[in-house]
Amino acid sequence: MLSILRRIYNSIALLPAGIALFFALIACILTALPMEAQDIPDFLKPIVITGKTDVQSILAFIIGGIFTLTIFSYTMVMNVLNRSINNYSPRLIPLILSEKHHQLILGFTSGTIVYSMILSIAVANGTQGTFPPLGASIGVFMSIFCVFLFIYFIHSVSQSIHINYILKKSFDRGKLNLKKLKKLVKLMRVHTSPEDMSSWESIKTEKCGYLQLPDFEKLAVKAFKEKCSMSLEHLPGMFVLEKDTLIKTSVKINDSWERREHQVSVDMRVPLEMHESEIKHLVEVAVKASSPAINDPGTSLAAIDYLTQLLILRAEIPDHNSYTLNDTNFVYVKWLPTQELSIYCYLEMWHYMNEDPILIKGIKSSMHKLQSAGIIIDLKNLKTAGAFV
Repeated sequence: MLSILRRIYNSIALLPAGIALFFALIACILTALPMEAQDIPDFLKPIVITGKTDVQSILAFIIGGIFTLTIFSYTMVMNVLNRSINNYSPRLIPLILSEKHHQLILGFTSGTIVYSMILSIAVANGTQGTFPPLGASIGVFMSIFCVFLFIYFIHSVSQSIHINYILKKSFDRGKLNLKKLKKLVKLMRVHTSPEDMSSWESIKTEKCGYLQLPDFEKLAVKAFKEKCSMSLEHLPGMFVLEKDTLIKTSVKINDSWERREHQVSVDMRVPLEMHESEIKHLVEVAVKASSPAINDPGTSLAAIDYLTQLLILRAEIPDHNSYTLNDTNFVYVKWLPTQELSIYCYLEMWHYMNEDPILIKGIKSSMHKLQSAGIIIDLKNLKTAGAFV
């Protein structure tokens, strides 16, 4: 149930559908109110339209015009997605779909169409004077506002297709996720985990999917209340098989563990709340842009620069293997050290960029900056690995 609700919440259709339903509700209220033209305040009477034929014509023009704008808007969004997939990485799709202002614009235009359709039904079934006297005028103002939204939409979409904008957005999301994780530094510990956990209770997954970012603070509170220790058996973001062990606990916890799926969940979606996801996106964009098909070294250099900054920020979070409230009950986690994560990133980029002198210079400059932050990447090992490949 939780995964279904999360999928609905993250859907591109949720916000536009909600706005459209709200506009439909407004139209229903207007048609249900027993308001006549003479009941309208004097300052609104200049915009009252009472002619049935005039109202029908106006609503027909609104539906046709806004419907055309809406189709064009959706087409532009699909073109942006297609270009991002072909040129850089399909993993950027969730990043682009999360643009709430695009969803607001699509929702407003769709809602205007729904509003006009409901009013057109009321006009067609009613007699003159029974339909909302201000309904057509409100529709006209909505359509005018839709035109301005469409102008902004063209500007926004044309901006979002620039890879520098996408890279900055990916960096900002990763920085925000690191900032959230940094608030838990007071709970982080380096503690030797028990060697033998064979007697610990196992909680298995009910489905396969990606392990979402756990709520470490709530898990530490749960371990404190239950007077036990826990161990997360998988690295967050990794794919977990069905019936695989997800959590081990030193004592048996009540089967009715409330909100467990809110604290540790497995879902089909890629966990964008993890900063490692954004680091992976930047590496993929850098590699894809350096390919002969794309041949965009400038984008690769920009991705490397943003990646460098994210890794420097990550180095501020100490390497750890557990979370605790009382230094007695621990939640053991799989944490990929910053040093090891950096080696993985630069090893992959070195494989694909070691023949481009400009990109190699950018990688060396980035590694030098990381070294100043305490992250040492052995260039000799990278060269050896690149030659071996």
